[in-house]
Amino acid sequence: MHRCLRITEILHLIIGYLVDEEVTSANVTTAIRHKDVASLARTCKAFMDPALDVLWRTQSSLSPLVMCLPAHFWFLKTFWRGTVVSLVHEPSHEDWLMLKRYSRRIRAFDRTTLQLPTVSRNIVDSVFSPDLSDELFPRLHTLNVDILSKPPPNPILLLGHIRLPHLVRLRFNMPRFYRHRDPVLYLTLACVPSLQALKISASRARLDVSTRLAVNFSGVPHLRTLYLSHYLLLLPSSLRELSHLQYLCELTVTLPDDVDVDVCPSVQPTFPSLQRIAITVGFLSQCTNLLSSIASRELGSVKIFYRSPPTQNDIYELFREIEHICQCYADFNTLDIQCSNRTQLIPHLPFDLPRSMLRPFLACHRLRVLDLTSLGTLDIDDSFIAQITPAWPVIKILHLRASQRNDGCVTLEGIRGLLRGCPRLQSLHMQVDARILPEGEPEMQSLSLARLDVSGSRMEDETAVERYLKTLAPQLEWLKMKPPSPDVSM
Repeated sequence: MHRCLRITEILHLIIGYLVDEEVTSANVTTAIRHKDVASLARTCKAFMDPALDVLWRTQSSLSPLVMCLPAHFWFLKTFWRGTVVSLVHEPSHEDWLMLKRYSRRIRAFDRTTLQLPTVSRNIVDSVFSPDLSDELFPRLHTLNVDILSKPPPNPILLLGHIRLPHLVRLRFNMPRFYRHRDPVLYLTLACVPSLQALKISASRARLDVSTRLAVNFSGVPHLRTLYLSHYLLLLPSSLRELSHLQYLCELTVTLPDDVDVDVCPSVQPTFPSLQRIAITVGFLSQCTNLLSSIASRELGSVKIFYRSPPTQNDIYELFREIEHICQCYADFNTLDIQCSNRTQLIPHLPFDLPRSMLRPFLACHRLRVLDLTSLGTLDIDDSFIAQITPAWPVIKILHLRASQRNDGCVTLEGIRGLLRGCPRLQSLHMQVDARILPEGEPEMQSLSLARLDVSGSRMEDETAVERYLKTLAPQLEWLKMKPPSPDVSM
């Protein structure tokens, strides 16, 4: 055997390449690739440990591990939703520890393309008991609770007693059944002190009532990424703990309507390392207060979703704070402000976005995403487009929408100039005045634009406009040209 193959690190790379789904052709099934690695493990002693490490590295079920127990401990039963491994009788502590030869190699429990049997709930409780979980999985760094059993275990209870001191990534879905039992869910994370990424999903409740969530973030000082579903409302006490985490970079969170964001001075800086924030609030004023408290000098992305109708003053104060962010953070590149429930806004007075509010963004020369919707008018025309092109040379997504039409409007000539000056633009949503086609034959201006929405635009010859736009951007994959509603003011 070549001397290179006696180096464990090289063997890990070669064998890992066999089961890497990103580099394997589609006509080779995952099962066959894993059988090849299993064959390597039986080839010689030099190959055995590296091959076993690769085979066990990522598991999508506990069943392969449980089926390594002697056969008298378990049995297979087939149901309409799949095959389940259940226990005949509970193994002793020493019996479970016999599995350490394989379990110590597991780095992640997560979804894969392998279709494996699942396990019964009592197996999950046994394997992740306080006196077993740390011993069985000393190298586990990723845990997707949803794949452990069907139906999944209660993640609140599971995390209350496991011990996984080296876990780095954790994700789970909060089933509606458990959310209906308690008005407030209390999640403790002391069992995973090294956690860096946490994702908690949740589906819409039957009564459309969101669940309040309390989390002790002080137990995970190294947390870098947090995603909480839109249907989970974070309590103020948890938000305050979260704001003082030193390494938090990405935050997706929803706040209750009645939360008064506390921006009182503190000895500790708030959100000192935050780079991206996506926040859903009841009122825009909550978001403005939160943004004003951020101490990070690296904030690059702000996404805001609001539920209640804003006033013109709310819009003004928010945009003033966004202007301050643009001035302070040189890498600011994304701004997205949307209403999460537009049906609530219809009966209320619209608000306008005058050009004076948009002009400060022209200083953000690294802007890549700008997505704004006004329920009133949006004051942009060809002259403003002429300012956009030199200011945002790397912009990829530009969505500027309005519910009411103003007197000035971007023309097809302005769209042509925009595509010429912003060669990386991939998605554009904007109302235009397309009643007059520019003179001369159109020429291709963009090979990157894939999505274009000009719904609500004024046009007389829709076919000619469509042909003109497809000539400007021949790589268009999606074009929407819905005519304006009859009640839209002209």
